[in-house]
Amino acid sequence: MQNEDKPKKQINSDPGRERLRKAELENAETERRRALDDLRDSETRFRSLAESAVDAIISIDANDRIIYWNPGATKIFGYKEEEVLGLSLTVLIPERLREVHRKGVERFLLTGKPVLIGRVAEVQAVRKDGTLFDAELSISTWNTREGRFFSGIIRDISDRKEAERALEQSTLEARERTAELESLIQMVAHDLKSPVIAMVGLVRALKNRLGKRSPDPGTDQILDQLTTTGTSMEFFLRDLLEGLVSDHIVLERAPVALDSTIHSIVNQQSALLKEKRITVRIELRLDVSPVYADERRVRQVIDNILGNAIRHMGERLEPSIRIQVSENDGFVLTRISDNGIGIPEEYRHRIFDRFFRVPKPQPSGGTGLGLAIARKIIEKHGGRIWVESEEGQGATFLFTLPKCNPLECVS
Repeated sequence: MQNEDKPKKQINSDPGRERLRKAELENAETERRRALDDLRDSETRFRSLAESAVDAIISIDANDRIIYWNPGATKIFGYKEEEVLGLSLTVLIPERLREVHRKGVERFLLTGKPVLIGRVAEVQAVRKDGTLFDAELSISTWNTREGRFFSGIIRDISDRKEAERALEQSTLEARERTAELESLIQMVAHDLKSPVIAMVGLVRALKNRLGKRSPDPGTDQILDQLTTTGTSMEFFLRDLLEGLVSDHIVLERAPVALDSTIHSIVNQQSALLKEKRITVRIELRLDVSPVYADERRVRQVIDNILGNAIRHMGERLEPSIRIQVSENDGFVLTRISDNGIGIPEEYRHRIFDRFFRVPKPQPSGGTGLGLAIARKIIEKHGGRIWVESEEGQGATFLFTLPKCNPLECVS
């Protein structure tokens, strides 16, 4: 056989390729150094921020071991950095919550579903001396080639929580004192109301009896003053009692015919209206629908507005009150107008506030509760109440009540 020598393959180096490879290595090294510098800068910034923070900043690894501890953590918890590095985070957690913490970390590492991560939570923590305190906790997490890590920012809110508890206790005590005071006022007002009403009735009866015997003008004037004073006291006690319970009104709704209700109230006030020489004109259309309302409360609203008009009539030569009722888009609108002293513009927006009374040289005898009670009742019905007035030209109070529909008013 003839042996033929196989030609050996020559490997010739390519200078251009070598230069390219060298340049790539140099660029990679430059990028690596730049990344290391950026990492050092980032770590420097983080440490600068963390070291100056008043809050505790703590980092742990996936084994729950503390790997970072800032001065804020030392101030809050009492441990020095060298005392806690490598310890389990549970040293900072109340014993009753440690198992919950362990299970929470395990669940997150297994499922990746966070519970506290990404939000602020209020927790309890324990200091080195064993005392518990309230804290706000926010947690973040990150992954590296070495595994999962967690960081938490912890703020001591014990002073704030103590202040909140003190405020809550003060509020509770204030409510209890207010309830006791209201109960006392209700008891006193209730006990006084009946004898005052009886006194007013007796004075009126005495005036009628003496009137037949032509008493002297002085006696008649005294009896008028007693009647006025007694009536004012009656209104005061009534408003006071109703004002204390107006926030707890429970409505008993039924069809209410406003025509008979209004006439009944005017008749009840007829003696006072006659005494004040006030004429009342009632304008009711026969086809006005009944309202779906609590009749006793509606009477109270009309009575309060009417009493308010009587007290603020002033010295008119021909004092008068006009009551009109009409329908308006599913509601029945009632207007009660007077030609009294009116309401100054600067006080109109406060006229329905509790205990507010328009400043006047002569007291009117009201409590400042009647209109506030009326507003509460109307709003409870789903209606609206407001006032239109011009100082010196009287006032018009308007309110709406829901019209009775066939389903509500079926007999």
